[in-house]
Formats: sequence, structure tokens, C-alpha cells
Amino acid sequence: MKKLIVVIVSVLVLGLLIFYFWGSSSTSNQDEFDKVVTYTSPVQNEPDTLSVLTFNIGYLSGMTNNLPVSRDESLFSSNLKRSVDVLERYDFDFIGLQEVDFNSARSFEYNQFDSLGNELDFYQGAYAVNWDKSYVPFPYLPIRNHFGKMLSGQGILSKMQIVSNEIIVLDRPINAPFYYNAFYLDRLLQISKVQIESDTLVLMNVHLEAFDRETREQQADKVLKVFKSYAYDYPVILMGDFNSRPPFASEILEVERTIDIFMKNPLLGEAISKDRYLQDEQRFFTFNTEQPYERLDYIFYNKNKIRKIESEVLREAGDISDHLPVWTTFMIME
Repeated sequence: MKKLIVVIVSVLVLGLLIFYFWGSSSTSNQDEFDKVVTYTSPVQNEPDTLSVLTFNIGYLSGMTNNLPVSRDESLFSSNLKRSVDVLERYDFDFIGLQEVDFNSARSFEYNQFDSLGNELDFYQGAYAVNWDKSYVPFPYLPIRNHFGKMLSGQGILSKMQIVSNEIIVLDRPINAPFYYNAFYLDRLLQISKVQIESDTLVLMNVHLEAFDRETREQQADKVLKVFKSYAYDYPVILMGDFNSRPPFASEILEVERTIDIFMKNPLLGEAISKDRYLQDEQRFFTFNTEQPYERLDYIFYNKNKIRKIESEVLREAGDISDHLPVWTTFMIME
């Protein structure tokens, strides 16, 4: 009997080890992680006024994001069409996406990024893969609802030429066990340089840690440092899902520095100013789309190079994602 127990335990341990190393392994070539793809021709006449949108699309899963539920392929095809219908009315020059799937089992292996790039007539798109796993065992139960094979991340779509694309990997959750981090996504700062006539615009796309405040604050420190390294020489847009409320929100879950360090820096402006936000806080909530109760998504810029014109939360997006997108129009100053 003891030998049988030892054999069973040994087999289970071996099975877990095999699954651990297989499931946490990559499915693709890392040369693909930051590639730039071309969809159509660039705009012929570049406008003086430019527009940018940041949108965590939650892999087009609506309010089912991260829930242990079964989803039909029709959910993703429908939300892709809804995304195109909404976004093409605005004709944005640049879009920064977070939680976009490139080839994942959870979204029926749609390349959501290339689909949006093609359907919305963007010239180019820059990849930023941050989650490449053979098998992600989340949500934990039931097993049939596991995410499975994962190739997902962030991306920037541009109507103008992308001349470079860089990925900076941010800190992993410092309070999480090794086996959690082995299957977890990387948090990235994506940096794409775009040629606009004689100027170079730097677009930064970020998705900060969601569940560990200490890690998120460290990531924010790094992002701000990188932002400042570009901000004196280039016009810079920093956008994304920061997973943190503004420091002046009426309800704060816990005191943290994540957004505060950006808001207090005299070099930075933000799409939705403090005064405007406080006039009608609920108008600028971006999460969740069923019953919005907080703002997590932002667009920052350097005031020495960029002049903001107008901005808004794009509420027409509805429940395509669990986040609402934010947009702004701006001019590059001489």
C-alpha cells in the first residue's frame, strides 16, 4: 500500500512539473513580440490637429472578462464589428490598445489587433506582446473555462509611419509566488516613434499592474522616468490603463502614488483635467461599463511640446469591453 501511495504521489508531482514547464512556455518567436505591420497606405495630407484614443478592449469579451464562463465565438465577432462601427466614426489618427488578443484560445484565435488595423484603414500597427503561454489555467474552476493558449498584449495603430517600436518590461508582482508569475502576463511600456512631417511623435502605451499596489507604484516610477527622458526633445503622448484612481477622486480605496506622481509633475498635462473631472466625476469613469464607478484610463502629454484641444470618455463604446476608452485631440507646438 505504501509503495502504491508513493507511486501515485510521484506520478502526480511529475505531472504537475510537466504541466508547469509546458504551460508556462512560449508559443511564438520573440522576434514577433514588437513587430510593425503595414495594412494600407499612409494618409496623404497630414492634419494640423491630431487625435488619439486609448482603449483597454478586454479582448472584446465585454463584462465577462476574467469570469469563469463559457463564451461563444459570436460574442467576439459581434464586439469586433461594434468596435469598428464606433471607432470609424471618429477616424482617430492613433489608437493605443491594451488586452488585445493576437492569437489566443480564449477569443477563438482571432487576431483582434490586425482585424482592427485593417477594418479601420490604419497605415501601420506596432505589436507589444506581453502574454505568451502554451496554457493559462485561469480562471481556476471549472477547468473547461481556462484561457488555454495565450498570445495577447498591447498595440499601437497609426495613420502615419511608425519608425521604431520598443518594449520595456516592467516589474513583476513583487508579492506573488513564483508559480503565479510563471503564468502571469508581463506588464509593458510600449514606445513607438511616429513620423509626422518634420516632427517625431513619441507614443507610449502602458498597462500597469492591477492587483498589487506596491508593484504598480514601482512601475509608475519607471514609466515617469522614461517619459521624462523623451519629453524635452520630443512631443510625447503617454496613454493606457493605469489601474488606479486619480488622487482627487471622491472615493479612494487606498492611498497610493501611481497617478499622483504624474498629476503633480509640472511637465505633464492630462486629457481630463482635475477641475473638469471634479465638476462631473461620473462622466469620466472608465470602469466598469455595466455600472461605471471609477477612472482607470488616462492620456498624459508634455505641455512644452503639445497643446491639448479637447477630450472625452467615449461612452458610445458601451459594453464592448469592461473599460470605456478615452480620447483627446491635440496639436504639436513649434
